[in-house]
Amino acid sequence: MVAGRRRRTPEQARTEILDAATDLIARHGPDGVGLRRVAEAVGVTHGLVTHYFGTYRALVRAVLERENERKRQLVRERMRVDGSVPYADGMTRVLFEILGDERYVRLWTWSQLHDWDVEKAPDSATDLSRLVDAIEEGVRTVLPEPEGPDRARIEMVVLLAMSGAYGYALGRRYWLTDLGHDPEEPGRDDAYRTALSSVLAAHLGGLTP
Repeated sequence: MVAGRRRRTPEQARTEILDAATDLIARHGPDGVGLRRVAEAVGVTHGLVTHYFGTYRALVRAVLERENERKRQLVRERMRVDGSVPYADGMTRVLFEILGDERYVRLWTWSQLHDWDVEKAPDSATDLSRLVDAIEEGVRTVLPEPEGPDRARIEMVVLLAMSGAYGYALGRRYWLTDLGHDPEEPGRDDAYRTALSSVLAAHLGGLTP
């Protein structure tokens, strides 16, 4: 049954649909939802959700794009706050904060497994490029070229940071247990983040093996 309906502006309706979809996906996973279920949660018709997003796949894409933009904003804010090197520490702090958001990790993992971005491959590349843009912008405010790292080095640090942070988020519970550690032990995540940060900071600063 659809909840009580009320008048909404187009922007309000779109935002509420995205909010409801994000919440439902977080609780049930993308495969456990659907346009009709989202419509019922918002209190609008199935047709209205279709009007704004077309298909469920497009709605999931919109949810992920909005979450990606929120994460990029976290990076921008962190870089402004840091104001100095080491940027790698700020970068990994943001990544670990992002990966503490279970709904985002679940949605991101699902999107990769289901190749949701095949139809919009250029946009998926743009998401990562924008993330690098945000980091490069922060680096340049303190270390303008040629003093600071070039774009290629920043990109490599981003790839290393994402691989290390995402891999740890997905496998930490199993790996730490297998190594004889309690995954819930206080400070365990911080110790890993500090180690990863030191490696990234060294590479970002120009040190190579």
